[in-house]
Amino acid sequence: MNLLLFDIDGTLLLTGGAGLAAFRDALSAAGLSSERIETIRFDGMTDPAIVRQLLAPQGLDRPELIQTVLDGYLEHFRRRLPRARSFRVLPGVPEGLAALSRRTDCRLGLATGNLEPAAWLKLRHAGLDGYFEFGGFGSDAEERAELVARAIQRGRKRCGDGAARAVVIGDTPRDIAAARRAGALAVGVASGRFSLAELAAAGAHRAIPDLAPPHPWLDECLALAG
Repeated sequence: MNLLLFDIDGTLLLTGGAGLAAFRDALSAAGLSSERIETIRFDGMTDPAIVRQLLAPQGLDRPELIQTVLDGYLEHFRRRLPRARSFRVLPGVPEGLAALSRRTDCRLGLATGNLEPAAWLKLRHAGLDGYFEFGGFGSDAEERAELVARAIQRGRKRCGDGAARAVVIGDTPRDIAAARRAGALAVGVASGRFSLAELAAAGAHRAIPDLAPPHPWLDECLALAG
């Protein structure tokens, strides 16, 4: 059994700015400045790492304050998501997930920097939550490779000893790097800010334009793992 571990933002869907707005709301509610939020590239970062990056220059990256902002983010994100008019599922994703879910040699899971409640909120809003059984989340670890390892561990526990191979599918070099550090195969999807060439240069075992079927790249990847 093979584990297919998907990133969410930029790979499966876009929230139309709801996440960024919720971070601004959370920072303001905590009496903190949100000015730096426009100057940082968050692609592939976990939610805890995003908050740390925002607070560290002010010397405020204390665990209890980071947690306060994350709790506030979830609260505001729940409120903003239903009103996000630009929220959209990316091209090829519904039919791609449907096709992959029919494969008898694969289980679909998540490897996302989102806090777990935010991840499921996004997937339910998109109508995609039913495809996924398990995952690793930003609430598991701030370091992305650690959450990928957690996803693999959970997938193998579900599938038993037969779950030997893991493939991480994401749209950023951080997804690729985390997959490789966790001992997984990496597939880069050029559905976000990064091109096929950039994802290949980052070390992706395969780089693809989108998740639409057919999926020869998956069998090619699995063949690499022997």
